[in-house]
Amino acid sequence: MFEGVQYMKNEIRIENFGPVKDAFVDLNKNFQIFIGAQASGKSTICKVVYFCQKIRDYTLNYLMDSEQFINNHKNEYLNNYFKYLKKQFMGCFGKTTHMQKFNITYNFGRQSIRIYLKDGYVRFVFSAELKEQIEVLVNEAAEMFVTKLHDTELKSIMDSITAVGLMKKDINTKLVGLFENSMDIMYIPAGRSLLATMSEQLQDMSVEDMDLTMQEFIRLIRVTRSRFGSKIPEIVKEYTNTIKGQVNNAALELAYELIKKILKADYVSESDGEKIYYDEYHWVKLMYGSSGQQEVLWILMLLFVTILEKKKSFIVIEEPEAHLFPLAQKDIVSLIALMVNSSESKVIITTHSPYVLTSANILLYSAKVENKRNRDNQVIIPRSYRVPYDTFSAYAFCDDKSLTSLMDAESHMIDAGYIDGVSTITNEELEKLLDMEMGG
Repeated sequence: MFEGVQYMKNEIRIENFGPVKDAFVDLNKNFQIFIGAQASGKSTICKVVYFCQKIRDYTLNYLMDSEQFINNHKNEYLNNYFKYLKKQFMGCFGKTTHMQKFNITYNFGRQSIRIYLKDGYVRFVFSAELKEQIEVLVNEAAEMFVTKLHDTELKSIMDSITAVGLMKKDINTKLVGLFENSMDIMYIPAGRSLLATMSEQLQDMSVEDMDLTMQEFIRLIRVTRSRFGSKIPEIVKEYTNTIKGQVNNAALELAYELIKKILKADYVSESDGEKIYYDEYHWVKLMYGSSGQQEVLWILMLLFVTILEKKKSFIVIEEPEAHLFPLAQKDIVSLIALMVNSSESKVIITTHSPYVLTSANILLYSAKVENKRNRDNQVIIPRSYRVPYDTFSAYAFCDDKSLTSLMDAESHMIDAGYIDGVSTITNEELEKLLDMEMGG
């Protein structure tokens, strides 16, 4: 089905995968929203996008696993690499023997990766140049682990550690160039409050039986949590004093203001547990915080770190509105836009909320109006929140499980008719009930 078809650079095409019949994701967009009913395919699309982007990192993990080379014959190295990718795929999506035939094509620059099902098993096909370059890196890694680390020149453990560290840095640089992607890639799944209620067991929690996205999210929290030993203003001060380079103070001030409005508190990870501070003297442990605080906490903290470090990231966020009051939903959309604009990052979010769509529309319309008509320096929406139309997309799932764009080219906003659809249904029902009452 894919033969002879020309694709744009940096995109993913999904066909007949799970509940998704046909979907196209343009990875050049900075801010994308997917909305639809439960089980319509939103999470499936997000996981496919995440997995394809993470192939770069999975490749690095394989290349840095010395046992892959020491314990296997050189003729097996490349084949084992593809087996490793299959294992990661099943970790993300489960066993494939029961699945229908599907096609996933990931195109980036001159390269492409096709993932499809044959005889019940997932298969990977790399474009010729990509496969050739991966094979070169496999041979470089094998040369290091099988030959060089046993040379008499490496006389100490420190020599070996240094050599491996330099090799990892070199291979990572080559993979970034090969995949044309230098972004940190993160997936923030739904169901985050469960991790907050178990926050004190998180460090020792076994993640092996969880799906791959949740495993990697938990590992990300474990790594990041130690950075929040004090409140955000102290973290910013310490960062600017110890790390070379300038921070975006304006963006950080706006981010902290939004975080305080959403969380209604400060977050600190202390030696005796994670805490939500309402003021200097009053706090509760995170496990006893509100469901909204527990659901949103790690979205807020990860967005803050991205803004602080101005780290280009590709972040997938499932249902950022979960358990949040409508005003807080508006604020978290602004925070996401601030992160995208201040760090040159990209984000995909899934949502069920019309408030999220309406909030995005305000930021889109502001970019259309305020960027061109700044009268008397009046600011309604801060420039750092505004979302240019050409960098944004929004999609809904149709009844046939395909995606349809919700964007209105004339207004530069999400189609208001879709947002009002649920209200229209409830209003019709209310009118019928009123007619019944009046008629009775």
